[in-house]
Amino acid sequence: MAIPNAIDVAEDENYLQPVAAPERTQPIAQGSNLGVHILYDAKDGLDAVVDIVFVHGLTGNAYNTWVYRQKNGGNVHWPSDFLKDDIPDARILTFGYDADVVNWWEPASNNRIGNHAENLLGSLTRLRERTDTEERKIIFVMHSLGGLVVQNVLDLSRSNPARHLRNLEAATTGLAFLGTPHFGSDKAEWGAFGTAMLGLVKSTNTSIVQVLRPDSEMLSVIQKKFHEILLMRFEDLQVTCFHEELDVKGLGTVCSIHLQCGMLLKIIVADRQEAICKPARTPQLWHSCQPYGESL
Repeated sequence: MAIPNAIDVAEDENYLQPVAAPERTQPIAQGSNLGVHILYDAKDGLDAVVDIVFVHGLTGNAYNTWVYRQKNGGNVHWPSDFLKDDIPDARILTFGYDADVVNWWEPASNNRIGNHAENLLGSLTRLRERTDTEERKIIFVMHSLGGLVVQNVLDLSRSNPARHLRNLEAATTGLAFLGTPHFGSDKAEWGAFGTAMLGLVKSTNTSIVQVLRPDSEMLSVIQKKFHEILLMRFEDLQVTCFHEELDVKGLGTVCSIHLQCGMLLKIIVADRQEAICKPARTPQLWHSCQPYGESL
């Protein structure tokens, strides 16, 4: 078992523009991958009823993580090129943060997840206030460790004394974890995850492996708080996990572990490493995701 690599797409200007971008799709300018960006807003004549927020994982970024490279050489950014057709009354956003392995957990502090969570909470809240959409429903789609960032966001929102910041957790109605490691994992699986991370770190900051141990206090707290939210909102918060069953070259089998909370586990069978966050629009892969979107 191992972590899916968050991104293998080269960062050049060709990957920073959506393919056949519709009129209301907003491309991300090169060098602007940090913070919250609107990729697509509801079509003219429609009022968006939901915000769908994409959060990437380690070594990824706000745009390229979700780019699918077609066999004909073209590039498709599926949140804005595919999803906007299936959910035309949605506003689609993406959040970017510093996700380099070297900087994720600095030796002097284990609080980097908290920093990213605070930034996402503040940025998304301000955007929703500015556009007068504070009460709109939210669905988070998270790849890899981006799921842990959002789990922390929900706890920070729920426990915040400021009402406008508490609105974000209350408005969240759906969570889709793509290959996110959870503490429902047994020690053997979690250890394999840490080993894979060590391979990514190489000669850089190997202290990250210590943070990923099963007895990591920081990750244990995040999961405990998240489980509390799930128990309180079991009936109105829909949670789905996606994972790859087939072996990933060089990394083994990618797994997303049960949260041990009665959640639905949706399985996507993928034959390539990046498929879980870069699905092709094929009957097997893309349409397996549609029932989840329709249920929300």
